[in-house]
Amino acid sequence: MKQPRASKNLKKIPAFIEGLKATEVVDVAIEDISRDDTYQYRLSAVTGDLKDSLLREGQREPVDLVGSKPYKIVDGFRRVEATRQIGWKTVKAFVHHRMSADEAQRLAFLKNVVRKNLSPLDKANAIRQAKKRGNSLDQLAKDFGISVKQVRRYEGLLDLSSELQRLVDKGHIPMSHAIMLHDYGVRNVEKWAEIIKEKKLTRLQLKRELRKATGVKPVGRKKNYVKLDRTSVRLYPFAMSKETPREERENVAKMLEEAADALRGW
Repeated sequence: MKQPRASKNLKKIPAFIEGLKATEVVDVAIEDISRDDTYQYRLSAVTGDLKDSLLREGQREPVDLVGSKPYKIVDGFRRVEATRQIGWKTVKAFVHHRMSADEAQRLAFLKNVVRKNLSPLDKANAIRQAKKRGNSLDQLAKDFGISVKQVRRYEGLLDLSSELQRLVDKGHIPMSHAIMLHDYGVRNVEKWAEIIKEKKLTRLQLKRELRKATGVKPVGRKKNYVKLDRTSVRLYPFAMSKETPREERENVAKMLEEAADALRGW
């Protein structure tokens, strides 16, 4: 394999990880690398044309591994998988022996963000994963270089149907339009995707078209009454009654139980 060269993108990684970077590139046996996906932010590790690139140009950039044998992948899942499929016995890697789990999570997230080659769905998955690990919306917006509203919009992709997700991921319709179709409960999404493209509808124009076609208000998305993170619990004002649908009451009860468990655990 050709000697990997440093990626220009890595220069943009925040100072947070400067003290964490391993400086020596070593050859690591593929059999010594775990298939554990703890730090995986992509929804899948499909290799696509990566195998051809590796065969043609060699491994240009080392992967990042953490711990000891079998090492866990922090960054480079697709490269390791492509290497396995090609049949190579080793992979070039930076091995971080003393990196904590939190540091590894942060490194994995930042490297994916810095590369900016995630698909919309991968980015949505990365945002949701990062939120579960305690990252605030403001921090995520800063990391991605987008607004908090856009962060919420990305995360909302994961609540859409697989058909709408595919249309967004392929670039056939914008995220905002897909969410609008979801909110109106549209089923023939392919037809509407064609209408959006043909008429070059803005989000507001699409909303008008949907109101005209359906004569109903959007169904909307599930309300969140409780917000949890590592250091705080926030309750939003709400009112429930016997007339409130059972599903919504059970959903609120579950969120309140999670909040109570978090408070007891501090």
